[in-house]
Amino acid sequence: MSYVEIRDHALWLKHIHGNDDLKADLEALSAGELVELEICGFRGMWKKMDDGKDGRPTQGIKAIGKAREHWHSLQSERGELVVIQKAKSKPVLAVINGK
Repeated sequence: MSYVEIRDHALWLKHIHGNDDLKADLEALSAGELVELEICGFRGMWKKMDDGKDGRPTQGIKAIGKAREHWHSLQSERGELVVIQKAKSKPVLAVINGK
């Protein structure tokens, strides 16, 4: 299981613990790229932060939309660890005619 420490309104990748693959996947995102994560059972979209003025990647992501509201609501629990994972794909429903 992987965890992230609540430290800021941004989610800093160095605060992800227990899942180096997830951390590496998020580090590999390009600036502005979106990823769907599940944090504390809440599924939402996150955006890789823009690169710094010196051109180096910023190793953080920011929640957008409903995920932003949820992440910001957790700020009163700074210092706590919460469960984080990549959101699983939603199942595709198929309609089968007469079979």
